[in-house]
Amino acid sequence: MKETNCIELNELDEYLKKNLKPSRYRHSMGVVKMAVSLAEIYGANREKARRAAMAHDIAKCLTLEESNRLVRYYGLPFKYLGNPAIAHSKLGVQILQSEFHWRDEEVLSAVSYHTTGKAAMTLLEEIIYVSDAIEEGRDYEDAPRLRRLAAENLDEACREVLEFSIDSLKSQGRKIDSDTIEAYTYIKNKIQDSKEN
Repeated sequence: MKETNCIELNELDEYLKKNLKPSRYRHSMGVVKMAVSLAEIYGANREKARRAAMAHDIAKCLTLEESNRLVRYYGLPFKYLGNPAIAHSKLGVQILQSEFHWRDEEVLSAVSYHTTGKAAMTLLEEIIYVSDAIEEGRDYEDAPRLRRLAAENLDEACREVLEFSIDSLKSQGRKIDSDTIEAYTYIKNKIQDSKEN
């Protein structure tokens, strides 16, 4: 099994090097490093974290035309047409299933929701979602603080990343995906409940 995983990851690595821009490939490797680190802290499966992190942006560098063609080809919902920023995570799952024959639903779901988040994320989903936002290549002002916070309280870091994402989309006048709203409401209530109990 381990050998198969190793072969799979080598094939995936070659695919990423060929299909991603160098900066996007570096980002993906940064997410791997962060996700494995958080998996160790919180007791998640390190190999699943490595695989999901490595694969999360597999469809990120598609052109708008390619993205729309694949959305139609795979029969994804209409809302992903003309919206590669969100479509890439759903298309990534399709590519992983069709090209690499990945079947691990937990890993595929972490890839699927790494952009929007969703209500009641699993530990792995939350790790990938947060790692994408705080890997060491991210150099926005709050990144170092959020990296420290993620190592101490993953839920709080996740809430802040979701809040930042919502505020950012609002300020740009862009539509906020319903999964992101539901993710934020869920995590906020989860944190509140844990403080009260």
